[in-house]
Amino acid sequence: MTPMLLLSRDCIICWVSIWIAPVECVFDLIESELVRRGIALEAADQIAPRTARLS
Repeated sequence: MTPMLLLSRDCIICWVSIWIAPVECVFDLIESELVRRGIALEAADQIAPRTARLS
């Protein structure tokens, strides 16, 4: 039973990793474009909570 549980866990981890890979790629592309346009990502992180409170 234990080997099947380990195999199941590995399959789930592999499936999630494959599903997340395109999302990570798009996120990296968005970040690199923001950096290319000269937007400091640290400053954007500080602005986001303030705008969330206004809504």
